[in-house]
Amino acid sequence: MGWNIVCSAEIGHWVAQQNSGGYHEAQSQALGLVKDGEIVAGVIYENWNKKSIFCHIAITGKMTAQYLAIIFDYPFNQCGVDKIVVPVVSDNAKSIKLVENMGFSEECRLRDASPTGDIIFYTLLRKNCRFLEGKYHGKISISTRNT
Repeated sequence: MGWNIVCSAEIGHWVAQQNSGGYHEAQSQALGLVKDGEIVAGVIYENWNKKSIFCHIAITGKMTAQYLAIIFDYPFNQCGVDKIVVPVVSDNAKSIKLVENMGFSEECRLRDASPTGDIIFYTLLRKNCRFLEGKYHGKISISTRNT
């Protein structure tokens, strides 16, 4: 079976469950990574306004370089945004570490906006995204040529 990258409502619902939120198929797009039939990572994109887009990330396994390339290619190159916004609850240390390792930085914080703490808005600008070049970008080019 191996690795597969999937765009489906099932991925959106899985990410929403991981993040204790909702998913509206008509207003969102979801991209997931499936290994041997099991979802291991997913991203929901929503609130696209041509300048920025919000995303919600859930991960239970390892991500591939190809998946990382695609989840950043979609908002920056397909949707044409300049900024990705990721809201993270302040008590979720695992998510904070993940988005900071991806290159996102804290832009603002809503105090006591979540039942368990603050909501931190992390952002990543197109010009600061390392996943659009080098070994990551090559993964998209290779997979596109092989389909």
